[in-house]
Amino acid sequence: MKSDLLSPFLPPGEKISTQKESPSGGTTRCNIIVDGKVAVIASRVWWGKAAGDRVIDVAAVHAKVAPGQVSDDEKYLYSGTGAVGKTEGCADSAHPRQDLFTVIQVFTSGRDDESAMKRLIPAYTKAVEQSDECPHDEGAP
Repeated sequence: MKSDLLSPFLPPGEKISTQKESPSGGTTRCNIIVDGKVAVIASRVWWGKAAGDRVIDVAAVHAKVAPGQVSDDEKYLYSGTGAVGKTEGCADSAHPRQDLFTVIQVFTSGRDDESAMKRLIPAYTKAVEQSDECPHDEGAP
C-alpha cells in the first residue's frame, strides 16, 4: 500500500514506528505510532455472520469509525476518522462462518479527511486480500 494514502492521517513528528498486536479472536492490529503516541490503528478482524455481516455492523463497535458513508456496493464504510472494508475470498477453517474485515481508526486530532479515507480503505482492504492475512482455505464452510 502506498504511504501517501496514510500520510493525511499522521501528525507531524520526528519518529514513526509500528507495533503489532493480536488481542483475541483472530483480530490483528497494527498500531502506527508517531513520537510515542498511537496515531492510527489498522486492523484485520474476523467477524461472525451471526453478529451481522455488514460493514455497518462492524463499524458500530469500533471507535472513530461510525457514523459514516457506505459505498454503493456496501463493501466499505468510511468517515473522516475511520473506515471498515469487507474482504472478498478470505476463508479460514479456524474462523468458520466468519468474514474478514479491515478497520482503520485515526486517533490524531485534527486529521479528519473523509475523501482521503475513501481512497485509503479500498487500498488497505485490497492489500489484505493479496496478503497471507487472507487465507484461501478451501475447507472452510
